[in-house]
Amino acid sequence: MVFMDKNQLQYFRNIHKQHIWWPFTPMKLAKEPFFIEKGEGVYLYGYDYDGNSIQFIDAISSWWVSIYGHNCKPLKEAIKKQLDILEHVIYASMEHEPALKLAKMLSEKSNHTLSRVFYSDDGSTAMEIAAKMAYQYFQNQGLFQKKTFFVLENGYHGDTFGTMSLGARSDFHKVYEPLLFNVIHIPMSYSSEMGMFDEQLAKQELQPLLKQLDNYFEKFHKEVCGIVIEPLIQGAAGMLMYHPIVLKKIRELCDNYNIFMICDEVFTGAGRTGPYFAYEHAGIYPDILALSKGLPAGYATFAVTMCKEKVYQGFYSDNKQHTLFHGHSMTGNPIGCAISISSIELYEQLDIKNKISLIEKWHKEFLEELKQSSVNHKIKETRYFGSVAAVVVKISKEALKTFNLEVIDFSVKNGALIRPLGNILYIVPPYIIEKMELKKIYEVIFKILKEML
Repeated sequence: MVFMDKNQLQYFRNIHKQHIWWPFTPMKLAKEPFFIEKGEGVYLYGYDYDGNSIQFIDAISSWWVSIYGHNCKPLKEAIKKQLDILEHVIYASMEHEPALKLAKMLSEKSNHTLSRVFYSDDGSTAMEIAAKMAYQYFQNQGLFQKKTFFVLENGYHGDTFGTMSLGARSDFHKVYEPLLFNVIHIPMSYSSEMGMFDEQLAKQELQPLLKQLDNYFEKFHKEVCGIVIEPLIQGAAGMLMYHPIVLKKIRELCDNYNIFMICDEVFTGAGRTGPYFAYEHAGIYPDILALSKGLPAGYATFAVTMCKEKVYQGFYSDNKQHTLFHGHSMTGNPIGCAISISSIELYEQLDIKNKISLIEKWHKEFLEELKQSSVNHKIKETRYFGSVAAVVVKISKEALKTFNLEVIDFSVKNGALIRPLGNILYIVPPYIIEKMELKKIYEVIFKILKEML
C-alpha cells in the first residue's frame, strides 16, 4: 500500500468514513485516522491523513497486547510452522499437540496449582468463563444460595454483559446498568510509587481496608461464590495500584469462608509486573485465573481460563447438567496455541522478569525528572509498578471532554502513541523497549503537559 498516492489515500478515506466503526470511540468527535503500514520493534510506521510519513513509539503496546513489540521473528515463525501442519480443528472429542503442550506450560507457571486450562478467544470471554465456573460449581454442589460475587471498586473485566456486571458502574457501561446483574462492590485503597512495598507502612495504612474486608466477608459469605479482582493494578480504571497485602488478606478470607478467588490477569499476566503472574507478588494462588492480551502477544485473538483441580472436580460428574456448557468455534485454535507457546518461551529466553525490574527503575527515574521539571504544577500524582507507569494530570471537566482524542493526535505527531484514560497519561510499553526509547515517551508526555494543558 502506498498512501502517498493521493488517489489511493482518498479511496481509503472514503472507506473509513462510509464503513468503519471504531471501539471505545465517539465517532463524530474522532480525529482523522492515521494509516499504519508496518511495525518493527517498538515502532509503528505509516502516514497521517494528509499522506505525510510518520514514525512513532507504540507506548501502549497496541492496547496492552504487543509485549514483544511488532514483527517479532520467533512469534512469526511459530505461526508459519503451525500453518503448515494444522490451522484449526474442532476442540471437542479432538485433541492436538499445541493445546496439550501449552496447557502443561501454563500449569507449570503456577507450579501446577492451576492445573486445568479452558481455552477461549479474548479477555472478556475468559472472565465470563471464570464467573460461570465459580457460580456453577456451587450450584452443582447444591449450595444454591451462593450465587453472587464480591467485586472490587473501580474494577473492569470486559464488555460482555456478564463481565460488565462484574465491573464498576462507570461511563463505559452506564447505559447498560438496567440489564446487569447485581454484585457486592467492596471499596478499595490505593498506593502510588512512594513506599508501595514497605510492608510495615502498608499494614498500618491498610488497616481500615483490611477490617472492611473482614466485615464484608463475614456479612455476605453465605451468598457469595467468588470475589473478582485485578491483581495489584486495575488497568482500565487508570492504572490504580494497591499493595500485595490486600491479595494475601483476600486469599485468607476466601479460604475461611469457602469463596473462590478469581484473578483477572488479562492485563497483568504474561510478565507485566515482572513475575509471569502478578499474584506471585503476594505469595498466594487464586482458585481461577483469566489470561489473554500478552499471552498471544498481539498475534492472535486467544485466551485461557485456568483453575484448580478442585474447581474442575465440581463439574466432573455423571450428571450431564453439571457440564460447563460454554465453548467457541475457535476454541483451542492450534495457531493461537503455537503463538502462546512461543510467547512463554520468549519470557524465559529474554529474562523478562529482570527486564521489567529495569524498566521499573527507568520509570522511577523519568517520573522524578518530570516532577522536578517546569510542568510539575500540572501533575496531580504519578505512580508506577513493573512495566506500567501513570501520570495523573490536573485538567478541567470541560477540557477533559476532548482530551483523549486530542492527546492521541498530538502524541503520535510528536513521536509516541499515548492514549489517556480520563485525565491519566499512562505508559505500557513493549518489554523490549530500551531506555532512550522510554525517555522519548516521557519527552512526549512533557510536551503534552507543556503545550496542551
